This record gives sequence, C-alpha cells and structure tokens, in this order.
Amino acid sequence: MSKTQILKEYRKNVTILKNSAKNLGLSNKEIDCLFKESFVELKKELNGSENIPKRTKSNKICTHFRNVFVLLIVISFFIYILLNVHQPTSSIVLRNVQGLTYPTLKFVRFLAVPIIKYFPSLTDLYDETCLLENPYFYVSDMECWPCENVFAVLNLTKVENGYLKSGYGTPFITKSNQQMVDLKILQDIYNQNKNILNSETKRLESTNSSYTNLKDLFSNNVELSSHTHISWRITKMATARVIRQVFPKPFFLPERSGQSVERFLMIDGAKAEPYVLPNTECSYVFVIQASGERSIVLKPSKECSNSCKTISIVLKPSYVLWYNWWYWRPISLPITNSSEPSITYINSYC
Repeated sequence: MSKTQILKEYRKNVTILKNSAKNLGLSNKEIDCLFKESFVELKKELNGSENIPKRTKSNKICTHFRNVFVLLIVISFFIYILLNVHQPTSSIVLRNVQGLTYPTLKFVRFLAVPIIKYFPSLTDLYDETCLLENPYFYVSDMECWPCENVFAVLNLTKVENGYLKSGYGTPFITKSNQQMVDLKILQDIYNQNKNILNSETKRLESTNSSYTNLKDLFSNNVELSSHTHISWRITKMATARVIRQVFPKPFFLPERSGQSVERFLMIDGAKAEPYVLPNTECSYVFVIQASGERSIVLKPSKECSNSCKTISIVLKPSYVLWYNWWYWRPISLPITNSSEPSITYINSYC
C-alpha cells in the first residue's frame, strides 16, 4: 500500500472510532483526551521510560528530597524534645556518648587534614575562642546595682590596693608603673621579634591603606597621620609574651587571676575618629594608656541603659582604666587640640 492509501485507511479508522465513541455518549473533548492518552501510552511502549518528560523527573526528585528533609527535621525535633524533657533518656544518651567524643573529634580532624593543606589560612581559627559573636545577645533579668549610683569614674591612685582587688563593678582609674611606650619602642620590639610578630599580621585593621601589615606600620620612616586608627588584635601566646615585655601585668590584679591571651593594641592619630572598644574574652577589662591621651566614654550596656548613666574620663599616659563589660560599653574619642598620637593597650582577666 502507498502512503496515500495508508493515510486514507487511517482517517477511516479514526472516523469509525469517533462515531463509536459518540454512540456511547462521549463528547468531542472526552474523545480527544482518550486519543492523547493513547498516544502517550504508545510512545512509552515504543521508546521506553527514557523519554519521560524531564519536568516530570525533576518534580519527582524534588518531591523526594523535600520529603526526606521534612522527615529529618521531624526526627531532629523529636530527639531534641526527648533529650531535654525526658531526664532518664538524656542520662542514658550522655553516659554512652561521652566515650565517643574523643574518637569522633579525632576522625573529624583526620578528615580536615586535606582541607587544611589546600587552605592553610584556616589554621588561624585554632586560636579563636569564638568564631561568630551573637549581636542580639541580651540578659533580660540582669541586676544593674553595680552601676546604678555611679556618676563619675573614680580616681583611686591614692587608695589602698585592697579596694582595687575587691572586684566591684564600679569603673575606676589609677596611676600605674607603666613606662611610656611610643611607636619607636614598638618598632624596636618588632625588629627584635619579626618572625613571631608577623604571624599576627592578618589581625591588623587600619583606616589608612598605607598600613596593611606590621612591616609597614613599624618601618623606620613611618609617620602616623592625624586621622589614622589602627587596631592590632593579638590571639597567640608567643606574640602575647613579646608584647607583655612592654605592657606588664597591672599591680592591682588579683594574684590568682588569669589574663586572657587575647589582647588589643590601639594606635590612633591625634584626630582619629571615635570607635567602640572591642569586646574581650573575660568580663574584667583593663585599659592602659601607653602614650598620648584619649577620652573614654562609658555608656551603660543595653541591659542597664534605663538604670545607669553615661560617664567619661580622660585617660592620660601610665593611667589604667578598669571596668566590667557586663555593665559598660566604652567609646574612645580624640582629645580636643591634641597633637600627639595615642597608643592604648587593652586586656582582660577572669
């Protein structure tokens, strides 16, 4: 048979099928739907499942992953509730899991070795006690009595050391035995300990693009501009030992107190813009003014903002400011008509 005869026979058969369907009471729309379904089934038989529309496949995959994700959330939520509400279950789990802690961490470290080889800068995270600070942290029921009746920063230079070691929340300043430390002295320290100090270069932040590392900052011909602010954060023990040579432990710290390894060195031009002093690891903070002068404004923390007042003090060379960051959030500002750069050392203890 020729193609014309095949098409003619095909049309004849289609017409017969349509007439038979109409005799059975089907509408034209229903007849068209039946023909479409027949073509789809015929296509599946001829070509197999590979020609299933891609959209159908992707929809099935998305649905599968969605169901698995929802199931994991439900299981995790159930386990969380069970461990926090049902004490016997929590005790059993903790008793059996504690023995697996070290092997698990050892296995994770083994998996991390290839990643560290490709990204060696990640090793700097080992010295971090907190990778991400919560900006919304708030203590709703904190007692603010240590700052309620504070209207000025006390000068306790001539007061007995017993009061200084009492640990009250009232901020104070006192004259220390701190020697004058200027850029020249820091340059000498850097030149003597380059190999140790250069490991902390990445933690140097500056408002002046000319000072991006310690080598630029402590070069022999450096001239600090009046609006420059430099913050050097120290987190490694070896670097802390070097810096401690010029910034010894203040005399009023308790004998059994432990100084935090993390410390800050702020270098400011005479007209450097105001900035908030960084949060420290421990709550008891001391700020040593090594050279120059800065005005420190202590604003109450947001938990105590309704109970306490803002106070301020001019921090002069060799003076130490003590405060507790649970109650105060200090801001450093330039001194009017000042012409000398400022170097400030910040550390904390627990």
